Amino acid sequence: MDWILLGIPVGIVLLYFGSDWLVKGGKGLALRLGIPPFVIGLTILAFGSSAPECITSIVSTSNPGIIIGNVIGSNIANIGLAIGAAGIIAPMAAKYSTMRFELATMLLTAIALFLLAFVGYAGLVVGLVFVASLLVFVYLVYRMKKNDEEGQEVYTSEVEEDEKPLGYPILVALVVVGLVMLYFGARFFVDGAVELAHMLGISELLIGLIVVAIGTSLPEICISVIAARRGENDMAVANIVGSNIFNVLFVLGIGACLVDVPIPESALYFHMPVMILLTVGMIASVRLKNSISRPVAACFMAVYAAYVAIMIAVPSLTI
Repeated sequence: MDWILLGIPVGIVLLYFGSDWLVKGGKGLALRLGIPPFVIGLTILAFGSSAPECITSIVSTSNPGIIIGNVIGSNIANIGLAIGAAGIIAPMAAKYSTMRFELATMLLTAIALFLLAFVGYAGLVVGLVFVASLLVFVYLVYRMKKNDEEGQEVYTSEVEEDEKPLGYPILVALVVVGLVMLYFGARFFVDGAVELAHMLGISELLIGLIVVAIGTSLPEICISVIAARRGENDMAVANIVGSNIFNVLFVLGIGACLVDVPIPESALYFHMPVMILLTVGMIASVRLKNSISRPVAACFMAVYAAYVAIMIAVPSLTI
């Protein structure tokens, strides 16, 4: 095995701990500065959980196929794997009334990405529009939830001040070290993924859809599974909804600002329909039952397994 392939496991470890330390340091600094937990949950934790995908996009400018594969694949894995696994562990209550706007935004971003596929690429203008749209989304959520205690719960669940708060130097160090780990983790991971694609003779899109997508989605998967085990169901669902929105508007937005990101026809006719199917299924479950039951979660897992199996069986779908 070529030594560069070690970049995949090493990169995953660095991405995971880098995002964890970045979020921990940023959250601690914000709490010490007196920023409300709701605002921290809406901004720092949300951006932090998408940091692996974003940094991976930044270092993938020479391999733009990985960027779009990472975005679509992460969104599919977030529902198929994260929500699927968490929902099987414990049925997940999720109040539609408290996340109606976020669910609608997640669907709109998925549709926007689907329509963008007809153009065939995402360029600078699209990138700027997506990033600006994300800022508008964050502002609107803040305005709608700032006086709504129930609506704030899903954003404040993870924001708990430690019993022994860390000092400023340690918190700053966590942020700096976390960013450094994210950069090098993404660099090692992408280099290893590209080498794996060359060795196996498969496309960068396929590597992005499976290997990179799952690797960069590990924080979301772990958070959702742990939240489900603790019974913090709203947090698990909100985490995935926010992540899928950030992946399109933030991750693809930043990537498109740096390089033209090609969107192949296979994404339009196969991958994006799967993403929209899972998105609609998740929204429908929350809308109709205010929950994601074990059977529904099992269906999500089955869809993801079938999706991966079809890609492996029909390589032309990843070109």
